Amino acid sequence: MNATLQAAPALSLSALLRRIAALSAIAGYVEVIGFMDVGGIYPGIMTGNTVQLGLTLAKAQWARFGTIGFAVGMFFIGGIISSLIKRHLRWPPLELMLMAALLLVASAVRLYAPWRTGIELPLLAIAMAMQGETLSRFGGVSLQTIVVTNNMVKFSDALVGRYLSRPGLTPSTAKVPELKEVLMPGLAWLTYSIGAGAGATAASLFRLPLLVPAIMLAFLVGDLALTRSGGTRTAS
Repeated sequence: MNATLQAAPALSLSALLRRIAALSAIAGYVEVIGFMDVGGIYPGIMTGNTVQLGLTLAKAQWARFGTIGFAVGMFFIGGIISSLIKRHLRWPPLELMLMAALLLVASAVRLYAPWRTGIELPLLAIAMAMQGETLSRFGGVSLQTIVVTNNMVKFSDALVGRYLSRPGLTPSTAKVPELKEVLMPGLAWLTYSIGAGAGATAASLFRLPLLVPAIMLAFLVGDLALTRSGGTRTAS
């Protein structure tokens, strides 16, 4: 069962958008740092890694094939670990704190370049899998913050359905997308790109750039806790 960011029924659209922006920016930020640190292998974009896996297999580039396969395997294991943890936590978003802890460890590990592939890469892959497993529903809308392809499809479809389709050309029973169904995937796409740019910049300026997303996750968990507490008081 996926956790939802709408812990309280009255959660505003602005709160949903704030949290989506934070998570998407974190994903893009971590992704680009991992990509640069291990020579073009993604810690969380398994579509790109799977394509590279097939390509390196066809070209018999066995060393790179093994490294990419290692990243894919670690992400898969991370998903399993994340699912097991989530099923035993009374409040699944606490898993984001575990993700922050992994980023803190990876931040220290990346200072020693020989450890980046063997230790930093799996840490980041597991952390990204945790984010994908923990939060994937925002105010009743299914949305992934660690990838953008599906969000682009959702955004374009909702945009057409709400603003560009002509009533006479669509079935009368067709549901007009809500404003949040347009804004949320579009914002996730935009902030992912902004996060990636910020990550690339931070990696060139700071020794511990992964501290930034770890701190953001801590604030996000606090935000979720306040929402949960507010929802409990309202219910009582």
